[in-house]
Amino acid sequence: MLIAERGFKRTSIDDVIEHASLSGKSHFYHYFKSKDQLGLEVLSRQFEKFAERGLAILREPMIEPIERLNLFIDSLVSLQTERGFRIGSPFGNLASEMADLHEGFRERLTLVFERWASQIQSLLWEARPYLTEQADTVRLSRFIIATLEGALMMSKVSRDAEMLRGIAADLKRFVSMHIREGVAA
Repeated sequence: MLIAERGFKRTSIDDVIEHASLSGKSHFYHYFKSKDQLGLEVLSRQFEKFAERGLAILREPMIEPIERLNLFIDSLVSLQTERGFRIGSPFGNLASEMADLHEGFRERLTLVFERWASQIQSLLWEARPYLTEQADTVRLSRFIIATLEGALMMSKVSRDAEMLRGIAADLKRFVSMHIREGVAA
């Protein structure tokens, strides 16, 4: 949470030691060779937590696929609102801060976004009986992520819940444009 709120570069090892109530730098270096290794580990754990909790709704077999996607979008809006717009997306934040500065972060972030996209692609593949023939699930999944990441960044800056809800509604409307007429998703 510390890195998500302050940013990676603005969070020092001393900040981490104090926040984690460690006994000193030797304790930190017992677990991590460097601040970069800590950052990569935090990124991996954040995604695992996101995949386990946040993306779980995308895999819920008792709910229709498009409804699951809508619930997922709603959950991101709720989470951002509950956090008071302090954090935005930890993945988007790190991508904008570190992708050009550190190859390891860029590579790990690429994997994060690819794994997220594959979850949405799987959901869209499951929804294929409802989708138009022109629906490209790969492009659509990337568009959904890009829209959500942009919306989270904009809401962090503006602290405007209505703007975030509006973008979420527009995204759902865009996805619905890829549903065949006469098919209830």
